[in-house]
Amino acid sequence: MITFVITLVIAFIGGKIGLKLKIPAGAMIGALITVAAYNLMTGEAYLPQSYKVITQISTAIFIGARIKKDDILGLREVIKPACLVVLCMAVMNFIMGYFLHKSSGMDIVTALFSTAPGGLMDMTLIAHELNADAAKVVVLQLVRLISVLAVIPVMLKALIKANGPVDGASKSIPSTLAGSEESKNNFKNLGTTLIIGSTAGIIGSVSGVPAGALSFAMMGAAVFNIAYDRAFMPIKLRQMIQVLGGALIGSRVAIEDVLGMKDMLPAVAVIVIGFSIMNYLIGMFLYKVTNFNMATSLFSAAPGGVSDIAIIASEMGADAPKVAVIQLMRLVSVVGIYPILIQMISGYFI
Repeated sequence: MITFVITLVIAFIGGKIGLKLKIPAGAMIGALITVAAYNLMTGEAYLPQSYKVITQISTAIFIGARIKKDDILGLREVIKPACLVVLCMAVMNFIMGYFLHKSSGMDIVTALFSTAPGGLMDMTLIAHELNADAAKVVVLQLVRLISVLAVIPVMLKALIKANGPVDGASKSIPSTLAGSEESKNNFKNLGTTLIIGSTAGIIGSVSGVPAGALSFAMMGAAVFNIAYDRAFMPIKLRQMIQVLGGALIGSRVAIEDVLGMKDMLPAVAVIVIGFSIMNYLIGMFLYKVTNFNMATSLFSAAPGGVSDIAIIASEMGADAPKVAVIQLMRLVSVVGIYPILIQMISGYFI
């Protein structure tokens, strides 16, 4: 019990530091680093097994609570482009994952999760559940996130500029993705959201479905919000969940993982170059087969954070609502479908 409390305290200190440094997924990364350091020095970082399910369910509820009826209605206009983006990303993900597996010797499950275009925390937690090397997954997912936010916008800006001015773009962002919390900020809605999402998550955890706790909890919260528009998860709680997720991964980091990081440089190159090429190819294909302008097409295909990409897209002349809906569908699809696909594919490599 004492080691559990110490681990949590260290995790929250690290999360605070990460948030102050304003790094991507700062709460999670800060907690992961501090808990991993504590475990490497003492070997005493400890979190119970039930903690993993709690963290997965909490993360999924946050995703589901962001899905509104307007997002579903908005799919009518972008359903075909969204499906196209999800399908193309899946194909590119598995190509990159297989290449990473063959070129680095990384096991196939770890390689596929390292190249999956989902949320950093979501992918790491699911990878951990399916016995992938979560330490490598979190490093490579962080590289992906940083490259998407730092490199891809520069590349897209150059491409958009080369193709002339953008017309017909909307700069408004759906409230679910812009962080609006007015009228929902009360304990009743939060409590109801947690009860519904947790119940669905528990059902999912015993269902035998890969990452069932996460996917079922997400669907439960989403259905509640679509039906009643009352699901609510505050940002502060999200940050706390990130701390818990970071602590979970950090407590499993061993000295062998740290020593193996030096061998990951080729994998890092695969991630940065691969995702840049993927973004360009899918974006240009979307531009050719839809009526989207260049900016909307390219940002719809950017595998970054949903809110981050929508906000950057709005600043660069893209149709932000379309980008946001497609990005949200991409995230939901990755969390709900990829674990099943990855488990099926990994069976052929055993």
